Amino acid sequence: MDQRFVAGIGNIYACEILHMAGIDPHRPAGALRKPEWAKVAASTRTVLLRAIACRGTSISDWRDLFGMPGENQSNLRVYSREGLSCRRPACDGTIIKTKLNGRGTWYCLACQT
Repeated sequence: MDQRFVAGIGNIYACEILHMAGIDPHRPAGALRKPEWAKVAASTRTVLLRAIACRGTSISDWRDLFGMPGENQSNLRVYSREGLSCRRPACDGTIIKTKLNGRGTWYCLACQT
């Protein structure tokens, strides 16, 4: 979530990428090992390509350049799902919300360790 290491990823996508990669958002970027960075890179590609295919994520009034809302919000696994069950198969964790660097951050305590 530190913009000094990977800039331009918004809050929604940062939460989703870290969840898919199984990375605790509290971990400093500099503490990630090479295999974990590979997971982050692969998850970034997957999450962003899905969001692009859905024309973005419309949580409030966001619209694409044609004035249409995005449809990716139905694919969100953690963002804005505080108190709900984790959507990762075989995980019985609960999504929690915290604040990191002034940003709302959603993640699963069970599978993002």
